[in-house]
Amino acid sequence: MRVARSRLIAVSLALLAAGARAQEPSDESVLGTVVVDGSAGGQFLPPLPKLAVIPIITESNTDSTLQSVTRRDLELSGQFDVLESAKIPGGPHMRDSAIEWDAWDKTKVEYLVRVFADKSGNDRYELIAEAFVAPVKPKTTKGKVEEEPHPTAPVKPAYTNRIASSEREVRLNMHRLVDALLGGLTGRPGGFASQIAFTARVGRWTQIFVSDADGFNLHSVGPNAHTVMTPTFGPGNELFYVISENFHRFRIAQGSNASHFPMLIKDWASVTSIVFSDDRKRFAISTWNDGDGAIWVSDPTGQNLNRVSKEPYANFPAIGPQGQVAWAAGKDVQRIYVDGKPISPPGFNASSPTFCDTPEGLFVLMTVGIGAGSDVIAIDPATKRIKRLTQRTGANRYPACSPDGRLVAFFSHTKVGKGAGLYIAPILRPMMAKKISEEVGDGLRWESIDVP
Repeated sequence: MRVARSRLIAVSLALLAAGARAQEPSDESVLGTVVVDGSAGGQFLPPLPKLAVIPIITESNTDSTLQSVTRRDLELSGQFDVLESAKIPGGPHMRDSAIEWDAWDKTKVEYLVRVFADKSGNDRYELIAEAFVAPVKPKTTKGKVEEEPHPTAPVKPAYTNRIASSEREVRLNMHRLVDALLGGLTGRPGGFASQIAFTARVGRWTQIFVSDADGFNLHSVGPNAHTVMTPTFGPGNELFYVISENFHRFRIAQGSNASHFPMLIKDWASVTSIVFSDDRKRFAISTWNDGDGAIWVSDPTGQNLNRVSKEPYANFPAIGPQGQVAWAAGKDVQRIYVDGKPISPPGFNASSPTFCDTPEGLFVLMTVGIGAGSDVIAIDPATKRIKRLTQRTGANRYPACSPDGRLVAFFSHTKVGKGAGLYIAPILRPMMAKKISEEVGDGLRWESIDVP
């Protein structure tokens, strides 16, 4: 029995890693190419608007952290060309200084952002963000001598937001402030008030790790002497995952103490993954029994399981914003299915699907095997249009979509550039990928803390 259970764990980990390898090489051209020159597929990407975060003289450590978090989030967002600190006009810049735009003319910035924190009581802060927009300058008529325009008057904030925060949640609320700022400047709020979870091997076991969306505050959660997989955030933002204790079958556990999650599943079936819908009102699991896998969907009680897959070796479930269910399945070469219909290109082994409601519409992100490596691609499930997000840099896998649909996180084993680690890239501009952690793991999830 111990040998059989060990084999089950090995098979489950293999399914999570990539599934079966394609037996014949496929034409990689069907996957397209990553945008690197501003245009691809007949589409043109205009230059990003320039933005500067004003480096005010800080009055507290909270002030300094707020500036750092704001700048980092805006850089990661992929929505702006954030001005380098060395190009900021000389100050001193104060929290109440008048904004004279003439001083910023040479930088060509279109937006200025100023953030600071006020102490509002014992262990209480008020976080403040102001955004300024470049004024429209008077036009001169060619060939006519006109009177010299008066100096530009001080610019008033076009956007202001304030968030009250306890000291314990001050960093989380800094991310919320940036999310609101992105909403004010772009019309689509950001997704940085969120958490990233994954598993990584520690010795002979695997362990769950959680961090903020920018890679900060990385820490382990849950048991440290078992095999754990597929962490996800469920009701109350509590962690759910599957666990094998002492080489027994996998079961669903929750919380740091691995509490048992009761569910109507036959004792002989092993649960190999779990994922919740964005609103935490449904979840999907994959099970393994007698050499085959299946996908099931239920309400949060776990007492109303409904099998949705028919294909062999089904695994990697995902739930979309309109209730769609995706999974990977296939005996020789695994493809991605959405509600039972294949969407990934034939001939490519595909795994780890996740839905992403991007500014371009709904996509399913996934890993596809290419030769000895793998890449992350996005597919429109309705049109089968493919958007490539990584290209020929080793093994890139386990995509996770940000809550606002603008960004994708993934693990890369690349040996070029910044090297292996956890990366975040704007889906519309994947060439802007930035490394946020040295960690490389499995089963990546990215979920909002602020669930409706």
